[in-house]
Amino acid sequence: MTKLHNIAIIQTGVFAKTVPNPNALYLQQSDFDGNGELRNTVHPTITTNNPKHLLAAGDLLLASKGNNNICVIVPKIEQKCVASPSFLVIRLYDKSAVLPEFVAWFLNLPTTQDTLALHARGTSIMSISKASLGELEIPIPSIDRQRQYVELAKFQEREQELYKAIAEKRKQLLDYKMIKNI
Repeated sequence: MTKLHNIAIIQTGVFAKTVPNPNALYLQQSDFDGNGELRNTVHPTITTNNPKHLLAAGDLLLASKGNNNICVIVPKIEQKCVASPSFLVIRLYDKSAVLPEFVAWFLNLPTTQDTLALHARGTSIMSISKASLGELEIPIPSIDRQRQYVELAKFQEREQELYKAIAEKRKQLLDYKMIKNI
């Protein structure tokens, strides 16, 4: 086990205002779907040229405010991107030793989410601090084992999608049969 701050730089997202001639995406929690995928409706709304704030493919974004602290991976996109303050940005030091997909999987585990919730602070809106996230302990298995966990997680996610689709088809079939017999 190692602390997250030993394998990554952790930064807060930045506050920015919408401008008339934007050159960058300003990523917010609502820009991602329930599976952590960036919606294709996102378009530039801010201007920035500060390389310190620009996101790179493989960076991780942890929703640090509210009750749903999902972690998503920044996809490879052509446009400049900046994270809003609702995210903590996690940039791994060595992506050849620690896979972003593995860290995202670990941070999204229910047990890890429970641990993060225990460390969240706030009165009306709970928030995870950069310091408490950095102290989170994470196991770092071999790179091959990390790949195996990521693949298993993908299979599990696909299995859940199929179960949901089967349940929906059964409901449609039952509804059809009941209506036909009225």
